Amino acid sequence: MKTIHDIIATIEKALKEDPRPCCFSCLGVTSQELCEQVEKHIKENLSKVYTVEDGTCQRKDHHARVIRPKDAGTAMPSYKDKG
Repeated sequence: MKTIHDIIATIEKALKEDPRPCCFSCLGVTSQELCEQVEKHIKENLSKVYTVEDGTCQRKDHHARVIRPKDAGTAMPSYKDKG
């Protein structure tokens, strides 16, 4: 069984490769208990680097609890927004 630190390392690697907000499920954290433990760990130890919030998972375009790297900023505007 993976430890919280193994799961966090997997999440960090995935978010470095693709920094868009992503939900726990798409990052491989599927049990509710693990989601709660990971979210608590992020809030207590990694709050300067990541936020956990309700939002849109941009990998599969659905609403969920997502992890967002703080330095990634906001999503890039689409070309149609530029007029």
